[in-house]
Amino acid sequence: MSAIGPRWSAWRSGGARDGLVLSSAMVLAGALDYATNVVAGRRLAPVEFGVFITVMAIVQVVTLLSIAVRMVVAFYTAGLTVLPGGAPHGGAFLRDAWRWAWRWGAVATALMAAASPLIAHAVRLPDAWPLWAATPIVLLLFLRETAFGSLQGVQAFGVLGGVQVIQALLRVLATAALVAAVGTASAAIVAQPISAVVCVALALAWLRARVPPAPARLSGTARTAARRVSWKYSASTLVGLAIFGLLTNVDALFVRRYYSPEVAGHYGPVVALAKISLFLPWAIGLVLFPKVARRRAAGLDPRGLLVLALLAALAPGLALTGAYFLLPGALVRTVFTGAYADPGVVLGLASLAATLYAGIHIWLNYALSLERHAYVYVLAGVVAAQLAGMYALGRDGLVGMAVVMIAGAGAGNVAGYLTTWSVAPAARSSPAEAATS
Repeated sequence: MSAIGPRWSAWRSGGARDGLVLSSAMVLAGALDYATNVVAGRRLAPVEFGVFITVMAIVQVVTLLSIAVRMVVAFYTAGLTVLPGGAPHGGAFLRDAWRWAWRWGAVATALMAAASPLIAHAVRLPDAWPLWAATPIVLLLFLRETAFGSLQGVQAFGVLGGVQVIQALLRVLATAALVAAVGTASAAIVAQPISAVVCVALALAWLRARVPPAPARLSGTARTAARRVSWKYSASTLVGLAIFGLLTNVDALFVRRYYSPEVAGHYGPVVALAKISLFLPWAIGLVLFPKVARRRAAGLDPRGLLVLALLAALAPGLALTGAYFLLPGALVRTVFTGAYADPGVVLGLASLAATLYAGIHIWLNYALSLERHAYVYVLAGVVAAQLAGMYALGRDGLVGMAVVMIAGAGAGNVAGYLTTWSVAPAARSSPAEAATS
């Protein structure tokens, strides 16, 4: 059988099933998150909605930084599960990861609270209260992503998707209730940490019930793996996700900084609608990451998984972009009411950029699962060039800004191919161990 055959058959079996379960759950969660933006957009005044979108963009960057925790935990948990004895060997590692999340999450939360006035001034918010309302989410993200990484590493994709759906549903309900009661952006923002508390509690309850605690005596190999985390790998993951977070949220922050509050408010629906193109790729990346890591550990070529993941990630966004080019004004009026201006071609351009960002998300997950750190550094150069282009060409018109975004996103995908497409490194474990993926 050709090398392609096993790769595709692996995806058609467990990979396809896991991808369908998690993708369905995350599309539903994404739709509910989108509904949260709609509720906020319809019930808040455009200027208040602009504040909400700006703070949510900052929260999204912080969220992507915290996903580094998830990916590191998932990477090492997935590796531990192929050791003799399976999941119990991960008990010590997961216990230590949870303690680390509490300690450093508290530190990061305090830093976020202290920096909020400076950030508010930089993005021209009226005061720091909307950012302070979002501050508790920082600690919760550390805890949540540690739990999510554990679920991802043991490939409990159904549970991982389920808790995200519950969190998204609670966020919609809390946003609707708080906006109706108070009517401010800060009230809508508070819904985020409220829903995250429940999500963390549910994920932790499942892990405590299903993941065995650390055995009294670990094998030498397991003990070493459970305690040793590569700081180079962790740093590359953090930097890569920080870059991706900046890449996918810089337009909202840029518009807030260089345009009037009114323009920023009317740009809010563009941000909300374009982000739909990122719903499905999140799920695909989550499934792809541990499967590629395990196939790489077995010395198998994972590129077939990559190709299918890219196709699945890009196709929905391209279809959605076509609709946005055809009916931008009608869509914004239908979803967000007539209080918002027709975005014209800007909506389609922003959606095309978001679709290409979805491809970057797949390349980034693939690169990190193979420990191909070069992609992270090349992507940093791409983002720097995009920021320079936005400053030079995007301050006088949103179309120019969106075109620069598309160029940067395209360059990020090309860089992914150039830095990660070559055959994966040699085996580090037996193929039999990877067959369970």
